[in-house]
Amino acid sequence: MRPSLQSGFSRIAEALGDPAREAMVSALAEGKAMPAGELAAVAGLSPQGASAHLQKLVDASVLSVLAQGRFRYYRIADDDVAALVESLVNLATRAGARSRRRAPVAGELRQSRSCYCHLAGRLGVLLSDTLISRKFVLIAGREGEVTRKGLHWCEAERIAFNPSSPPHFRLCNDWTERVPHFSGAFPKAVLARLMETHCLEPRQIPRALRLTRKGRAFFERLGVDVPF
Repeated sequence: MRPSLQSGFSRIAEALGDPAREAMVSALAEGKAMPAGELAAVAGLSPQGASAHLQKLVDASVLSVLAQGRFRYYRIADDDVAALVESLVNLATRAGARSRRRAPVAGELRQSRSCYCHLAGRLGVLLSDTLISRKFVLIAGREGEVTRKGLHWCEAERIAFNPSSPPHFRLCNDWTERVPHFSGAFPKAVLARLMETHCLEPRQIPRALRLTRKGRAFFERLGVDVPF
């Protein structure tokens, strides 16, 4: 392994390998931006104590920061980092299952949840599988692009997706379903439309989403038989 790559891996691993920083990154997994004070509270730290942790995450390119007035807002840097976080959750879950009985995952999280601005859980996998089967997308390896047929569907459903240079999405391993769902610009646009039109609504459990009557109609139009 080249020394530059090794130091880069080590920096990212060190940035994520602390309970306080893990808590802050987890709080940002929905894709929202949060100020330093809220992230400090999430991690159980003072604002001064959280500052060094947040800077470490920014330096490792795990988080990005935006200054707005006297506040600084933090968010996960990009889709690649979000996919890494989801993969680490998956790995940690499997590793923990070997050493102790695994705690059951809340049914609401397993059914439908946000994963850094895209849809995950059983509903996210159903959506991805249907988009593939209807040839709305094409996949090569772990990346894909939206087809002309898929763009027509976006127009019909008023999904604000701008088909810039591919890839339009990537495969993201779903930590509850153990199969991929989609992440990236295209699935972000889909979830944004679902939330905007109240097809999906937040539950009390963080990241969990409730499928509404309007949401069932959306998936029925797509040809998805939602079994819950």
